[in-house]
Amino acid sequence: MFEINLVPDVKAEMIRAQKIRNFIFFLCIVVAAAAVGVVVLLFAVKAGQDIRMSGQDSQLKLMSEVLGEYDGLDELLTVQDQLGKLDEIGNNKKVLSRIFNVLNTLLPSGTADNISLSSMDVNLDENTLSFEAQAYAGEEPKINYRVLESFSKSIGLMRYDYGRYVDENGEVIPTRCIREAENGNAFAENGALYAMWTKNVSGCDPSKDDEDEETTGDGGEVRIWRTPQFETWYNEEKMGLDGVVSGVPHFESQCISYTGVLMESNGKPKWASENNCELAPEGIEISNSTDAVETGGNRVLRFNALIHLNEEVFKFSNKHMLAIAPSGKMNVTDSYIQIGDMFAERAEDVEGE
Repeated sequence: MFEINLVPDVKAEMIRAQKIRNFIFFLCIVVAAAAVGVVVLLFAVKAGQDIRMSGQDSQLKLMSEVLGEYDGLDELLTVQDQLGKLDEIGNNKKVLSRIFNVLNTLLPSGTADNISLSSMDVNLDENTLSFEAQAYAGEEPKINYRVLESFSKSIGLMRYDYGRYVDENGEVIPTRCIREAENGNAFAENGALYAMWTKNVSGCDPSKDDEDEETTGDGGEVRIWRTPQFETWYNEEKMGLDGVVSGVPHFESQCISYTGVLMESNGKPKWASENNCELAPEGIEISNSTDAVETGGNRVLRFNALIHLNEEVFKFSNKHMLAIAPSGKMNVTDSYIQIGDMFAERAEDVEGE
């Protein structure tokens, strides 16, 4: 059986072109219809927004009229502005009482040599401490200038520390729940500082809800270490060689960092600490030093001094502040209350010299 194509090639091409034209025309109609639909949808959205905005404008106008008729508007706005600045005010607040505790660390103690103050002035705006004092050498060699020189050099080596106590989950424990001293003396054991954490008060266990019976029950006071328990925590895998502590209540310092290095001899870590917070970065300025006689008849060296203290020391937002002397003498500055031995009657000038 034979098939004979009687349609010329030109006719076939024309039919194919018509089919393509019809398809493109149909596609254009579909696209145009979709575009019209999108335009209608956008118009509906805009119309809805216009109606909603018109309603809001009417509501705002009404509220504005009501506020305009309120007689205490100025007072209300003033109170709201002040409430909004409470956090800022709290963060900028300074604690003047810390100066006595800083002095307790600055002044030498525990030796026959001593420095006592006869007057003092604190400028919290400039973070300066100026005072008149007298140096007395009670140990050999009994040279009062030696005591003053030693005191001056120690100022530049003094540090401070602050931070927050946290529970085993790293949650910050409120300051009101921490007791760091008793009768003016910081809690310490074998040279390591600790605090007492009162857990039986509502809100003092940050990892638990206030309604939890364990939180408001008989939790009592728990010892929480400020000085890391290096060997114990390392063996329990609660402290790494990088000094990071986890899984145990502890103190997170903002000034002191700890590192450990394993010793080849016994495989145990040797720990080191570094404190970059200087108490008096600019040291001390001494002026008007002169020989004098105190009430007891001892010859002393009377002098005036000016110390520029680090502004961080007085900030209320810096909790659990601690002043640290080069000898390791330290004091919890928010708790110490014994200041009587710091002051003495002004010594009299030496006549005829």
